[in-house]
Amino acid sequence: MKKLVLVALSSAMVAGLTACGEPPAPAADSTPVSAAAETPHLAVALTPVQQEGQVVFESVCWTCHGSAGHGDGPARTSDIVPPTFQTQDYALASAGTLRQRFQASLSEADPEHPHMQFVARLVKPESFDAALAYIPALAYPPEIPGSAINGGRIFQFRCSGCHGVSGRGDGPAAAGLVEVKPADFTADTLVASRDWDAVYAKIRAGGQHVHGSLMPAWGVVLSNSDVWDLVAYLATFQPGLVSKPNWQD
Repeated sequence: MKKLVLVALSSAMVAGLTACGEPPAPAADSTPVSAAAETPHLAVALTPVQQEGQVVFESVCWTCHGSAGHGDGPARTSDIVPPTFQTQDYALASAGTLRQRFQASLSEADPEHPHMQFVARLVKPESFDAALAYIPALAYPPEIPGSAINGGRIFQFRCSGCHGVSGRGDGPAAAGLVEVKPADFTADTLVASRDWDAVYAKIRAGGQHVHGSLMPAWGVVLSNSDVWDLVAYLATFQPGLVSKPNWQD
């Protein structure tokens, strides 16, 4: 009896679906293009070795050298003063050159960098070499005393709400701004001028009473080195403004 009831119900469902025709096709995605997921702009493309080195640097080296390589890590003391990597000397150096530079500290006691002996024991030689290969990428671009890689992190956290994750001035908060829209860094004339000091000053001062916009005065929130990291990142939005990474040749 139960089987007959199930068969009858099934027949009724089939008849109902047949009478109503095929189910309607799913509605086309009506999400605006501007609201679609964007891919954040990349400052540089790391090689596989540099990707490995980034893991090592951010696990071990940052404690002294800082996450952006400014030499301002939490382990810095009056006796241990790591160098800043934000110079052309480091940005343009090869891993081999950096290996020679660090060799004295690794092979014998260095009164200026005694901690390097412990680093040499902590990581494998190939991992240390990978970290050295990462330093020029962390110091990129050579024209600006900031790290575009770290600037990208700051940008996505602090700036993308207005400027958009791809820097085109179309972040979710941009729609609520009326008088002055956020800058499109892919076409911004100040960035295009390569006047990096002016870009730095604008980020620090913000827009209120100065540039006619509501951009916060980031110099109150960010350190000077963080602002330079942002400048370095913005310089990579427009092709040709800064040197091509030498490891991509």
